[in-house]
Amino acid sequence: MFSLGRNFPSNIRGVGNWAIGALIVSVAAILLALRGSIPDWLSVIGGNFCMIGSMGLWLIGSQRFFGCSPSWRFVILMLAIDVIGLCWMTWIHPSVAGRALCTNMILALIYGRQTFVILRYGRHDDSAMFVGTMFLIQTVITVLRIVTSFGSGSLKGGLLSGDLVQAIYLGAGAFMSLTSTVGFTLVAMNRLRVQLEHQSLVDPLTGLLNRRAFLGAHLKARETMMRAGGHLSLLLIDLDHFKTVNDSHGHMKGDEILVDFSKRAVAMLPRNAHLARWGGEEFAALMPGSSREALLELAEALRSQIAVNKNPSLPTYTCSIGIACMDSRDATIERLVKDADEALYRAKRNGRDCVEFTKGACQIDSSLAEAFANK
Repeated sequence: MFSLGRNFPSNIRGVGNWAIGALIVSVAAILLALRGSIPDWLSVIGGNFCMIGSMGLWLIGSQRFFGCSPSWRFVILMLAIDVIGLCWMTWIHPSVAGRALCTNMILALIYGRQTFVILRYGRHDDSAMFVGTMFLIQTVITVLRIVTSFGSGSLKGGLLSGDLVQAIYLGAGAFMSLTSTVGFTLVAMNRLRVQLEHQSLVDPLTGLLNRRAFLGAHLKARETMMRAGGHLSLLLIDLDHFKTVNDSHGHMKGDEILVDFSKRAVAMLPRNAHLARWGGEEFAALMPGSSREALLELAEALRSQIAVNKNPSLPTYTCSIGIACMDSRDATIERLVKDADEALYRAKRNGRDCVEFTKGACQIDSSLAEAFANK
């Protein structure tokens, strides 16, 4: 876990807290096991302090990992209460049962809060659900230990009292320490896997699909449309005179234009569209279910809106659009791109800042028009 914490991307937070917590759990177990062989201030106070601190660090790690505000004040307060209570019941008013009850109540609060965080924010991750379930079980067992301790005198023997509930409590705690550490590692690795998969499918500058992801989206869309019957449409969009923009305003400003176009295009395209950065200043939009009229209306609306400068910090820029549309049975990515590229070439040849349609024709299909109208 320490290795993970050092080498994970900076946006995956909390792994280091989990790692330190796991180390301190081990220290706590050693100190508590040496009770009677070392001074009480080290075994009782130090051991329980480490136990509360380790669980607090696990809670902090989970909150940071899932993007919540870390509860440092809560953890510090729990530590302070535990130390004061244990010191009081060790030297001023000695009570073995009182010490155990104090620590168990604090642990139950931390376990409960940890359970809530993981089960609420990690519900889409099986590994996180496993860890959350383990903390839920430990919370229930700890609460049961507290309830059964009142009036029974079962905790007078302290940590190693021989009653059944205490044995279950200790066994569950040891098992949870191991499985939670393994579980946290799996949760972190799964987050890294998801992030790497996402990065492999997304253009890092614009946040749009990259070409690889776009080709996968085309295959799925084509299979769906072939079963249902219908057309596939492709818009190839090129930002006009982009090299001149870069030369005049710098590449940083050019990147800002690419991002600006991406955000505005995403806002205008229907929800069933797949928009990708095809390469450089060229973008591709794939739309299942299309009609010539709706495509032209959508493309003209996009072209005219892009020509309107809505960001004073950016230079005005325009785009040219080539449209291809064909029956899904014939709509391989090669044919779509070839036809759309020919239409885009005509748009550039005709003065740019315009829309050109492929020579083929689409049958009337109102699905895209309705989707566009709903935007």
